[in-house]
Amino acid sequence: MKVVIKCGNNKEVFNDKPAIVIGGSHNADFLIPQLGAEDFVKLLFVPKYNNYVLVNLKNSPEIFCNSKTFSKILVTSSFTVTKPSASVSVEFLVAESELPPQKTDTAQDDSSAESNSSAEHDIEKERIAIIKEIGYKVINLKSYIKSASISGMFLTAAMIVLAFVTSFGITNYLLGFGVDTSESVLNLTTNFWFLGCAAIVVFAVCVILRQSISSLLEFNAKPNKRYGEAPVIQKFIITITSLFLFVVYVMNLLYYKDIQGSFASVFISLMFVGALATVTVGSGYFRYQLKTYQKELTECEFREDFEAVLKEYRFNIKKEINMMSDNKLANIESNLVNHRLKMVVESTIGVCTAPFLAYGVSNTLASCFPEAANWIRISGLRFSPIFLVLATFLIIFAFISFVRSFTLEKQIKGSEVIKFDGYSDYSAHGVSILGLDSMRNLEKERKTLLFVACFIILIEFTMNV
Repeated sequence: MKVVIKCGNNKEVFNDKPAIVIGGSHNADFLIPQLGAEDFVKLLFVPKYNNYVLVNLKNSPEIFCNSKTFSKILVTSSFTVTKPSASVSVEFLVAESELPPQKTDTAQDDSSAESNSSAEHDIEKERIAIIKEIGYKVINLKSYIKSASISGMFLTAAMIVLAFVTSFGITNYLLGFGVDTSESVLNLTTNFWFLGCAAIVVFAVCVILRQSISSLLEFNAKPNKRYGEAPVIQKFIITITSLFLFVVYVMNLLYYKDIQGSFASVFISLMFVGALATVTVGSGYFRYQLKTYQKELTECEFREDFEAVLKEYRFNIKKEINMMSDNKLANIESNLVNHRLKMVVESTIGVCTAPFLAYGVSNTLASCFPEAANWIRISGLRFSPIFLVLATFLIIFAFISFVRSFTLEKQIKGSEVIKFDGYSDYSAHGVSILGLDSMRNLEKERKTLLFVACFIILIEFTMNV
């Protein structure tokens, strides 16, 4: 293969050279005086991939390929390697060493299928090489992200519950509600409006503490800190919020002091406020871990060589679809009509059963607003048409949201399958290969629709109980 290397006014061409060293030593094939006696990077030809692999000889984080750090990377047709600290920028151009011989029209027609197969085989080899390098890490990072997300959700829910529990003691202490121990059972009264406001304030302070802890951990993990840079704001916020939680502990301690036992109030207050502080710190840590894993996943997935392979895959898929025979297209059309008929039947059944599911909800809503109910009685069956229609449309909307959410999940998984297993059959994983931003947006939309649908079903279920 032909490799053209250019650095400033220096330019050299290498033909079919198995190893090319770029640096400042005497052994370097391409000499860069600015580097002194230090070797820079190395190009190694790998026959298995029929391409060059760029190697960072010292794994230096100061060397970038197309503005990204690397250790080993399968090269593209053109790329740039830079080292900002030494003001070095080297441009590379990789191409076939010689052009293939010209063929006649007859020979080109005979070998068109063979050339297409060869091109697909080369693309598949490049994809396999990249997946071997990043596949295991990507799967691990996605499992870590899922685990950290679930942990963060549970800890956030625990923060909300503990905010109400600790705010109970604050509310009763400020309003003068004591602990009534005159009977065999504790009688604890409170003001729910004040309790809700106090819980919101406590939860907001815990969220600020969580964000500060996450920001402090992120700052400490930064590899290159500027001189004089310090996490003063984060530490100040952590100190203020910690003092606030200490005040919450004191108020709970003063409220529960009337409970029998000398140390009962100490342990009860410490249990509630200590649990809130522990959950908040843990939530901040998992939030930092989640951001770290997402950053690593983005750096691992977003590779220029991988994007080039996926672009070629999209082109080949479109070409394969355009070259389908009439019989295959007729078969696809027949399957599409059958799927649409099934979809229409299933949607019709869902719409017809929605009023029966909404009957109990509509009666509950009508009993809450009897002036707008306009009851209708048919053979002993009483219902409100206004609220029945409203509840029916809610259930239909939840049904549509579920369908859309599952469709998006199928699209996302189909794109992942293509990236990891290659393109095999359009009916198995579709024909679309989504990019990173598209997959993130679709994943957010899927989660939102799924949450809305589950929330509507939860409301409908509680009103039917």
